[in-house]
Amino acid sequence: MSGSVIRLKPFYYIHVLDNNANVTTVETGPQTFTVMDHQTVVQKETPMIIIPPRHYCIISNPAQKHHDGSPVTEKNNGQVKLRHGDEEIRFEQEPFPLYPGEQLYGKVSPLQVVAPLTALKLRATRDFDEGKKNPCWR
Repeated sequence: MSGSVIRLKPFYYIHVLDNNANVTTVETGPQTFTVMDHQTVVQKETPMIIIPPRHYCIISNPAQKHHDGSPVTEKNNGQVKLRHGDEEIRFEQEPFPLYPGEQLYGKVSPLQVVAPLTALKLRATRDFDEGKKNPCWR
């Protein structure tokens, strides 16, 4: 698709590989994106993930995030850093693209509602220190 023009609609994204730096970036719409000779589109137009109220999704290999929500990138080339082998549960938020390497595990699903006078039995699958809180939790 070298030299072609891609018109990205709102809430759509593509992954573009820069063959000079060997770095894949995300381009989001709405925009008109011109693919240069040294670039390759590695993921065609894809709709962003939209999580409606009272729903969630699971992201495998999520991108590392700063406290402000922006992705952590490598200093020398700008590639987004991933937490390989990890999973992240995301709830209602603005539509978002998947960064290169992230995967949607399953699909966007409704939250389970606990009926009155009933309970859920939870089991921790990871070590958890009740005194510490994840800085990303609000």
